[in-house]
Amino acid sequence: MLEMKQYFLDLVDRRDTRGLRHNLADIVVMSIYAVLCGYTDTENMAFFMKLQEPYFSKMLDLKYGVPSADTLLRVFAIIEPEKFMEMFYQWIQDVLATIQENKETESQHIAIDGKAVRAAAVKGGHIPYIISAYLKNYGLSIGQLKVGEKTNEIKEIPKLLKELDITDCVITIDAIGCQKQIAKQIIDQKGHYCLAVKTNQAVLYEEIRDYFSYAEKEEPEKLNTYETIEKNHGQIEKRKYWISSDIDYLTGKEKWKNLKTIGKVESIREMDGKRSFETRYYILDQEMTSKEMSQIVRGHWEIENSLHWVLDVHFREDACKIKKEKAMQNLSLIRKICYNLMKLDKRFDKKKKMTYKKMSMLYTCHLEYVQELIFEKIVETI
Repeated sequence: MLEMKQYFLDLVDRRDTRGLRHNLADIVVMSIYAVLCGYTDTENMAFFMKLQEPYFSKMLDLKYGVPSADTLLRVFAIIEPEKFMEMFYQWIQDVLATIQENKETESQHIAIDGKAVRAAAVKGGHIPYIISAYLKNYGLSIGQLKVGEKTNEIKEIPKLLKELDITDCVITIDAIGCQKQIAKQIIDQKGHYCLAVKTNQAVLYEEIRDYFSYAEKEEPEKLNTYETIEKNHGQIEKRKYWISSDIDYLTGKEKWKNLKTIGKVESIREMDGKRSFETRYYILDQEMTSKEMSQIVRGHWEIENSLHWVLDVHFREDACKIKKEKAMQNLSLIRKICYNLMKLDKRFDKKKKMTYKKMSMLYTCHLEYVQELIFEKIVETI
């Protein structure tokens, strides 16, 4: 695969060439440096670039010095997000091809979920929302799409799916994605689905709920079950999973393409003498054991606990006040590129308390680490 900077060279630069002072690819490269080092808004990114100007001047064409915060904001407001995403898709596809080369093919799990960027909301306007696709097997962000002001996730999820190769992948989506057309599209694209069912599909939800209430008491032999108990930080969580292929009774089941099984998950949490309960239901297009279903269901929440948590806590995405729509989307993609680079950087053992904050501190002290990620073929670091 190519060194990372090469992927940015195809970005269309729509700036007026008169008075143009900074190469577009160079701005993207320096922005990745800044975000990796923990500088997450345009003011701080520009400050970092100024501090490191002698370093950048040695490797980039900076005849006019580093860009200002205003220049960064203008540039990211001009880049077409769709074109930037095309570059990202090509890069991440090449990364995955490199990772999977000479390895046995394993079942892939893609979780899809939305996240708000609250600080970017215009006063009195809607809160910007970005849908992300997360490849659980490798912990990588593999796509994103902003929900338009006059649309919703139900209409945008199919557009994101269309951009992804989901062949033989299990797609998990929360209840907003439990739609007949989305299930059909996943199957048509040769994928598989595990969709959460809530009251937005009222008839389906009630029939699945009533079935499990009956079967647990009267026909337990039709259910496959699995239980887990976890103890963490003074909290005890018990989970029980049920799955069944007894779906003949479901009203309109033929409208859910390839529907094969239904599932139930019951969670009981105990902490400080208090107990809470949660019950969730699912539809799946494959027959499997309850243990296999448990791995899929638990795997879905990695998009919240890993990707979204890091974006908000480390990269401060939810606090980003940039309100220009294109700039907000493009900087969100920069953060995801940086998230992926940190996940791919094998110099750091995440199991040995190497937090993202510590990684950023090391990048700041050792800019050559970032240089290797961007200017050398990433295959050497995977």
